[in-house]
Amino acid sequence: MNLQPLLFIAGFVVILGLFIAFIRAVSSRLSGRIGQTQFERWERVLIGGIVLGVVGMFQPWLFAGYKYGFLLLLFSTLGFIVWSHITPAAPQYDEQSASE
Repeated sequence: MNLQPLLFIAGFVVILGLFIAFIRAVSSRLSGRIGQTQFERWERVLIGGIVLGVVGMFQPWLFAGYKYGFLLLLFSTLGFIVWSHITPAAPQYDEQSASE
């Protein structure tokens, strides 16, 4: 009996479980503590990394562009997945500006 497929599936499930635990830990620590402006800025940086990674992977001139494009796409996508589980802090309004 070949155990290689079972070991692969078990390893995949362990890595996926660790990533989910990481997402939950980061989300519980940062949700409600990051301002809307800073949240949007980081979101744009991650989306830009995804776009640059795709461009790097599909350019036909340099193999290094493919290699680094793949890594940039991978880490930007993983970062975006984590970042999308964080809720920015609600904007604070003072009573004076609300009455105007």
